[in-house]
This record gives sequence, structure tokens and C-alpha cells, in this order.
Amino acid sequence: MPDGYWSKLPVSTVPLGDAIDRAPWIMEKQPMPVSGASDGVPAGLDQVVATVEGLGIAPGYALNMPGGPEGVFTASVYPDDISQERVIHLDQYTGAVLYDAGLSDLGGLGWAAEWGVSIHMGQAWGLANQIVLLLACLGMIMLAVSAATMWWKRRPAGAIGTPAMPTDWRMPRMLLVLAVLAGVFFPLVGLSMLVIAAVEIALHLTRRRRARLA
Repeated sequence: MPDGYWSKLPVSTVPLGDAIDRAPWIMEKQPMPVSGASDGVPAGLDQVVATVEGLGIAPGYALNMPGGPEGVFTASVYPDDISQERVIHLDQYTGAVLYDAGLSDLGGLGWAAEWGVSIHMGQAWGLANQIVLLLACLGMIMLAVSAATMWWKRRPAGAIGTPAMPTDWRMPRMLLVLAVLAGVFFPLVGLSMLVIAAVEIALHLTRRRRARLA
């Protein structure tokens, strides 16, 4: 959690990630603050805009309206230059700033996560970043295609080339543990392994049945 989060002000049960379109990763599950009063006349939009722009928020920011009598105004911006990202909450009645966080306020873990997401999305260094990611994607596609091609060329005639059952199970056991861990942390990988296992079991049972009938 970032230092000084909400400055010990009252908070709601609504996570920040549910209240705005995009929130810093480290703040997504943190609760929204609440306005100091539950009645009165909300601050005017001109006042709110003047406040957040006076704080130097980057152009192109979004301004979310209060969600109910205890809600707050939230200004947020996520430009391609990740160093300019920012979230500002204001009391809906007084217009006072309840919380103001930029990239440098998210702590070491938050800073690293936000930069990692920015690089992963191809934002950090513009076209150069996107070209590197494109080459990585093309490389993975080529690996998949070349693997299938090599298998097809090297497989035994009339067979799929399934490896023989191992005589030493120490290594396969370790591989099984790694496969289970991969399936837990990457559910789509786990699902694909379950599908492959189901196909293998079905083929094995089919071969056994044919052998018995023969």
C-alpha cells in the first residue's frame, strides 16, 4: 500500500478499480475515500477542474462523478508517458483534496509494476517498444510452427511418434510437479494440459479395447 494512503480519512467499501476505468495495479483493491459530509451542495465542476488542473495533472485526464451522497470526485490520467499517471480524489462538497498520487507515490513495488505494464502494452518507448514486442510475438509463432513442422517430418511412418514410457520416474515426477505448478499459475496452460491428458487417456483406452477384441 502506498505511504500515507488516504491519510487516515474515512473510506468506503468500493475498490478504486471498480470506480474508475483504470487504476494503478497496486491501488486497484484499495477502498475509495468518502466525502466528509453526507448532505449539502456539491462543488461545481468548474471548481473541481480548476483544482485538479492547478495541481498539474496531465492533459487528457478523466473526471469521475461522485457515486452517491458520500462519493468523491476522482480525476485520473494514464498517458503513454507513465511518469505522468495520476489519481486525485476530492471531497464532493468542499472540493478539498483527499488524496493525490502519482507514479512516485506508489512505492518501489508499484513503480516497478506500472513500468512493467507500460512496457508490456508497448507504451514506454513508443514505436521501438512496439517493434520489439512484435518481434517477440512473431518469434513465438515461428517456434510453434517450426515445432509442428519438425514433428511432422521426423515422426515414424504411420505413427504420431509418442515417446516411450520412461524406466526412471524420478525426472518425470519433477516435470509433473512443474507442470502442475504451471497449470495453477497459468490457468489456460493448465486447461490445455488437461485436454491433452484427456485425449491421451481416450487413445490409451481405445488401444486397450482393440487389443482385447483382437
